Amino acid sequence: MRAFAASFPGFDGQAALLHGVETRTSAPVQAPPRVTRPRDVRGARVALGLRGLFPAGEGAGYAGGIVSAAVDGVRVAEALLPLLVGGIAAARASGAPSGAAQEEVGQR
Repeated sequence: MRAFAASFPGFDGQAALLHGVETRTSAPVQAPPRVTRPRDVRGARVALGLRGLFPAGEGAGYAGGIVSAAVDGVRVAEALLPLLVGGIAAARASGAPSGAAQEEVGQR
């Protein structure tokens, strides 16, 4: 990320909230059910054992093209929005220092 940030200043800065990886190939595997599971957040998947990782789209093996990957990403983002907003609001209400909101979200 540091090498990439040399070409794109700010890419790895404190304000960066999300990094997505894109490849030119489809995922040869799909995260098995023991790694991901439906959550009580309108069906959003979370990776068990990997705090804050939410598999979505083609890279997670849940979509097979650009449109279905985009739709899956939007679906997961919409499902996670209440969790993320709730985690950030809870961290702010507790007077937690900056950055603690992301930790709170990752623990859910």
